Amino acid sequence: MWGVIAASAGVTYARLPASDFYNVSGSGISGGLGRVIVLLGWPVSLASIALLAVPVDRWMGSGRTPPERRAMTVAALVSLVLCATIAWPGVTTASNLDVKWSNAPAACGVVLALAITAVVLRRCGPGPRLPTTSGDRVAIMLTVLLSVAALPWILANLGVYVGDIPGLSAVFMSKQILPEHGHPYLHAVHLGHHDGFGGWLLAVTALALRRTLPSMRATRLRTALACYLALLLPYGLIMGASDFWDEQLVKRGTTSYSLPSLGLPALTMDWALLAAAAVITYLAAFRALARATDPGIDSQRRRR
Repeated sequence: MWGVIAASAGVTYARLPASDFYNVSGSGISGGLGRVIVLLGWPVSLASIALLAVPVDRWMGSGRTPPERRAMTVAALVSLVLCATIAWPGVTTASNLDVKWSNAPAACGVVLALAITAVVLRRCGPGPRLPTTSGDRVAIMLTVLLSVAALPWILANLGVYVGDIPGLSAVFMSKQILPEHGHPYLHAVHLGHHDGFGGWLLAVTALALRRTLPSMRATRLRTALACYLALLLPYGLIMGASDFWDEQLVKRGTTSYSLPSLGLPALTMDWALLAAAAVITYLAAFRALARATDPGIDSQRRRR
């Protein structure tokens, strides 16, 4: 999913002029590649931290030699640290989305996480198919609802206004010109990537990975992933809701009140509320999965 989104964004930014986007100046192939590198920092690196836990757990539980286990630990820690550099102030700013050297570490962390995943997939296989639970069905329904709200961003990422789709122009704001400071011809939903779309993708990632928790062998890694997903889900939902509210309600004139947009970590009341939401999300949706264990794994442990 993330690969398709990043690739489509790169094509969109390469084929359309910079004036169609928001706070970017590059165009052509270099502009498209630059925007992909920025996206690898935010939001892809945040998802990569979660995605990395699954192949690492698979590798550690597949009977590898001590040197192989140590090599995997070092590679995973390097990827984690590189991805975490996205939280450093100034690495990603909404006022300037052109690629900078400070974007390189997080992008390298994502590439390393992808390489680790490819190695584990080749050496250990994809693993057994997981059964679908009632919680998974709820997650699927929530994903469908979120996808409907994300239609303007999905199409904008492809370089298409949702207002150009028959029937949808009456539902969503998109092509209306609503100028902002420094952007006299800004559309209600500009083309290219949106923070709300990144939030939607992070929330979907958290919903998808929750079902892998019982199949993970390492208890501490499983708990750490559950806690991280419990933070990632409300963070993504808030980012998506804030962008959707601004574009579809505030710009329509329905309300003048704007929802908070979290962005990167900071010592603010909004982040304190997010931390509280993460605790509630963990207790309600992730704690049971973090403590559960797949019956097949239990039987393997007993045989050992």
